[in-house]
Amino acid sequence: MARRRPRQSSQLKRKAPKREPYDRVLIVCEGEKTEPAYFEDLRNHYGLSTANIAVTPATGSDPVSVVRYAKRLQNEEKKQGEKFDRIYCVFDRDEHTNFNAACHQVQVNRFESARSWPCFEYWLLLHFGYQRNPFMPTQGRTAAQNCGSALRQNFPDYTKGMRGAFQELLPRIEEAKQHAERALRDAEATGEPNPSTEVHLLVDYLQNLKENP
Repeated sequence: MARRRPRQSSQLKRKAPKREPYDRVLIVCEGEKTEPAYFEDLRNHYGLSTANIAVTPATGSDPVSVVRYAKRLQNEEKKQGEKFDRIYCVFDRDEHTNFNAACHQVQVNRFESARSWPCFEYWLLLHFGYQRNPFMPTQGRTAAQNCGSALRQNFPDYTKGMRGAFQELLPRIEEAKQHAERALRDAEATGEPNPSTEVHLLVDYLQNLKENP
């Protein structure tokens, strides 16, 4: 009697994501939910392979933790004979005392940054218009919390960690990129980064990745 072949488990049958012929990118986020959800939705919308674009929250909740975790993942890939073509560290100025140290470590490790002053929500706010009025702490609320409140005035359904923010704001994304570029230029000219963001640089890079491998 012919031997019956052992059944393969459903897990073994699953195919690993296919590596595509464009950059392999690691995106490490300070935020545990908001930023990873946004970039995962962006990746899916533009049909980017999960084998090429890895999005993960850091193991800590401050900017230095983001850079350290990115370095750890980079080293793990090297041990396996793999590498990331670009590594992005996504973190906020907020009230972090080690923000400048993290910026320095990004440069030392030759990573890319996608920083926001005071927080990621400023990037989302720019989908509703240009504004450079600084966000300041007031009555027990941080600058980042006040920025979030300004966002909810335009985007009432927004909550921290929500899924779908990318899709909801997609029709305004090109306008937001223009506003972000204008704000960043003004921040560099005036020496006042509050508020500004670099997130649009990462967004634009991912949008064009498949066309410019």
